Parts: sequence; structure tokens; C-alpha cells
Amino acid sequence: MKRGVLLVSLLLLGQSALAYGDSASPAVVELSNLLPPPPAAGSMAAQRDLQAVLAAQRARTAQDMAAAKADSERSVFRFADALGLTTQPAALPKTAAFFERVASLDKAEAKEAKQFWKHPRPSVVSSQVHALSKEKPDDWSYPSGHATFGYTTAVLLTNMLPEKREAIFARAALYGEHRVVMGVHFPSDVEAGKIAGTVIADEILRDPQWQADYAAARGELRHALGLP
Repeated sequence: MKRGVLLVSLLLLGQSALAYGDSASPAVVELSNLLPPPPAAGSMAAQRDLQAVLAAQRARTAQDMAAAKADSERSVFRFADALGLTTQPAALPKTAAFFERVASLDKAEAKEAKQFWKHPRPSVVSSQVHALSKEKPDDWSYPSGHATFGYTTAVLLTNMLPEKREAIFARAALYGEHRVVMGVHFPSDVEAGKIAGTVIADEILRDPQWQADYAAARGELRHALGLP
């Protein structure tokens, strides 16, 4: 894949020049060259991050916690409510296979960036944080892999189903916010995941090696939803 520069318009972070890596593999993005650094320990930004996690912890209800735990699953079918999709996952094998492939790519790309930054999880930063799940010691916080998957999925679904754009992106935002509710990520992790997911999705959409699977999933989803 050729090295290039992609201009991405993001409301929350005004980063415009995004670097890509050379690779013979499909849709490879060097997130460590793309993302801004996470808030430095002890900085005002880091303190705001922590306070946001603690505020979410104080405000979360039993219903919030159940919803956040359910969104720990990396699956396109977590977006079924936004799509108005009632078809069982087993009836959509092409969609399932495509987004499982997406999830694998996202996880690998986010893991590489996490290893680069080695930013600690909220519960490591403060004993006041009571996370709803126990993460692996070497699974760092920045960027959020779940938020990365959520926004990659949102961009791809929106291109497949532009009629449902607003609901899809609202669901992606909630999917990311749930990582803060869980107490396993800072807001800055989620915002970094938003950038990462957007760029990875753009690469997938432009990469010829993904086009057949993408088209198959798109056709299957639109048929299941009764869309032309």
C-alpha cells in the first residue's frame, strides 16, 4: 500500500495530516504516527480525564452498567438497535464474517498503538476507580480498542446504509461512552479510538482486497432491512 496523507475532518480534534505505513498487507494504518499523545501524567488534561471517569462512576445506574457490560462485545450486531435489525446473526453470515475481519484488524492496529504509548488504565491511575471488568495487565488504555471498532463499524455501516447515518453514529458514540462507564477507559482514549476507527474504515473502503467482502455484506444487510 502506498504511503499517503489523508485529510480527516473531525469535530473534536483538529488533526488534519495523518500518516500511513507501507505494507503489502491490506488496510494497515500506523496509529502511533497518527494519534496525538495521551494526556501526560499529572497534567490538567489527565486530571480532567480522571474526573470524567469518576463522575461517570458516580452517575452510573444498574441499567447503565448492564448496557455497558453488554457493549463489551465487539460485534456489529451491537448496532442492531440503531439499524432496526431484527434478523438473527446466524441469518447474516456474510455480514458477520466481514465485521469479524474488521474486528481482528482493529484489534491488531489498536494493540500496536497501545504498546507504543503504554498509557495506564484508569484503575491503575487511581484506586478510586472501580472498573466493571478486569483488563489484562499488558492491555493498555490508549487508544480504546472498543471505540476504534465502534467507529470503524459506524463508518462502514453508514456507507452501506446511508439512510441510517444519524442513528448509526449515535450508537457508535454510546458504544464508546460505555467504556468510560465501565471505568476501563478515559474520554481521551475514546476520542483517540474515534480518530483511529475513522481512518481504518477509510482505508478499508479504498482497499481493493476488502471490496468483495464489503459488497457481499452490504447486499445482505440491505436485503435483510428491506432496502433497495
